[in-house]
Amino acid sequence: MKIRTTVAAGIAVATALALTACTGGSSSSPGTSSGDGKISGNISFQTWSLKNDKFTPYFEGVVKAFEKEHPGVKVNWIDQPGDGYEDKILQQAGSGELPDVVNLPPEYAYSLASSGQLVDLKKDSKVLGDYLEGGVGAYKFDGIDGSFGFPWYLGTELNYWNKDLLAKGGVAKAPATFEDTLDAAAKLAASGVATMSSVPSPKMLQIVGATDAIYKDGKFVFNTPKAAAVIDRYAKLYKAGAITAQALQVAGTEGSNVNIFNTGGVVWTTAGPNYIDKDVAVNAPNLLPAVDVTNGFGNPPLFVQGISVSKKSKNSAAAMAFAEFVTNTSNQIAFVKLAAGFFPGTKAANADPAAFAGTPINELQKAATSLAAKQMANAKMTGAPQYTEAMETYAKQQIALAVTGEISGKEALDKAVQYAQQNVAK
Repeated sequence: MKIRTTVAAGIAVATALALTACTGGSSSSPGTSSGDGKISGNISFQTWSLKNDKFTPYFEGVVKAFEKEHPGVKVNWIDQPGDGYEDKILQQAGSGELPDVVNLPPEYAYSLASSGQLVDLKKDSKVLGDYLEGGVGAYKFDGIDGSFGFPWYLGTELNYWNKDLLAKGGVAKAPATFEDTLDAAAKLAASGVATMSSVPSPKMLQIVGATDAIYKDGKFVFNTPKAAAVIDRYAKLYKAGAITAQALQVAGTEGSNVNIFNTGGVVWTTAGPNYIDKDVAVNAPNLLPAVDVTNGFGNPPLFVQGISVSKKSKNSAAAMAFAEFVTNTSNQIAFVKLAAGFFPGTKAANADPAAFAGTPINELQKAATSLAAKQMANAKMTGAPQYTEAMETYAKQQIALAVTGEISGKEALDKAVQYAQQNVAK
């Protein structure tokens, strides 16, 4: 068993909100829905970097409410630090001490599921249909039958536009599709306006539909003719001035596209749903009147943290009941109220974003939150558990060479696929 490093969508650094009283869920939770076993005994529940002044009262309230509803159960809440969580999970799994209920991103869940350590929720939970399909899908893995995590807190990305720069280049409104964006970029470049400051990555190519998958049936498959055509189109746009020189600086550029957008340097960026109030209004307030927001393109990305159940739990009925309880609609709404910019994992919770999003400072923030909530129904996780950050970096380096015309888009993707296939963990 091998767990690959991932950039987790942790919320320990999420923008703070005032701590409000937590309900700990209601007695109508689906806690008694799973299996025929008796809900009793001691279970452990592990979170990832969430024990602090903001979240501790919430988790204490959830545990207390569950134990009150099920007097025969005691829940021991454990929280692990942000650093070293991957190693800790490895240690716990290898020694047979994996917590009964555990917070796992899909990458970690894949490794544990592939070694038979997680419960198949598709078989053992009667409420899996209550959760967002994209979130459930993030815990279904190529080559492994089953579903191995309840989606807990989720994120996505929207498109943001500089209306003043669009107008300067003679584009009347924000492009509606990715293809429209490429057409607009060519027109804007003729007026000296740059549209983007990043090169496409395989994950981005998946989002816009240039490849259906990153990894399938044991092979990396993102070197499609359609994906190569997108990269070749970027090469033409780069020559025309539609793409900034910063796009070629692949290493250490996370967030650079947003930063350049904030300075008025490019027309388009992607960011999370709380971008308006938490970034633009704070770091670029003069830009705020010029910003517009639209849905993400194609298959909007989904960022997921979930709750899984250990297959080796000695009190499996209690473990399943608690996993369902902590991720039920009322508890998820209470949780994301504390985690600004994230969305709950159940369909019912996302039906009314006003119930958890708080009061927006700017009207555009309200629009962004509403768009993101509706988008969650179709959002899907990009990439694959087998696809590592090192693979993504190498692919972007090759694509940057293609954008400057040194190699073709096909050559760039073929090299990236070859590298990925040679380095996939067995």
